[in-house]
Amino acid sequence: MGELSILQIFLLALPFLLIELVLRIYCVIKLVKEGSRNLNQIAWLCIILLVNFGWAAFLLVGKRRY
Repeated sequence: MGELSILQIFLLALPFLLIELVLRIYCVIKLVKEGSRNLNQIAWLCIILLVNFGWAAFLLVGKRRY
């Protein structure tokens, strides 16, 4: 079995990168439209965009529940 090239590794990771990008965009839209329940919008925006799995933290504890 041969080694994987950089292009092959990128192509394997691409679906996961796209899913994460879509989730980040979704969370930013939810944050702008509905706000959050425990931090201000600027703090959540930084967490969503800069922290790995920051979007998951927002969905679990930051999203406003109705």
